[in-house]
Amino acid sequence: MTRIHYFLLVVSCAVGVLSVAMSEFVAPQIVRVAPGLLIAFIVPGFALVSAVIPSRQFSPGEYLPASVGASVVLSTTAAVALAAAPVGLTRLSFSLVLGSCTLIFSILAAWRDRLKRSATKREGALRQHE
Repeated sequence: MTRIHYFLLVVSCAVGVLSVAMSEFVAPQIVRVAPGLLIAFIVPGFALVSAVIPSRQFSPGEYLPASVGASVVLSTTAAVALAAAPVGLTRLSFSLVLGSCTLIFSILAAWRDRLKRSATKREGALRQHE
């Protein structure tokens, strides 16, 4: 994973936390819509795609459509599940689910990459000893 990819994962975590914080915050509509669109259509999918699919498999231009598709699936699934749950579908519950999914998938993506890099270092060290 490159530095820009890590930076984007950190930004996705920040957007996830910001969307949860702003769900009950009284602000002008435009201030709430911008993070809302990001959290519904891009950020959770980016975190999910980063966690599930190796970064070398996609070019940077392919991440955006994959992120949008995964975000739409996550948002739709969360909305249907919350509507059927006793909690109900509210701004707060929806942003909590999407924000927490974004945080979990971002942490999982970073952890997975870290494990992969440490395994590669161990293989390199073993090859040097042979």
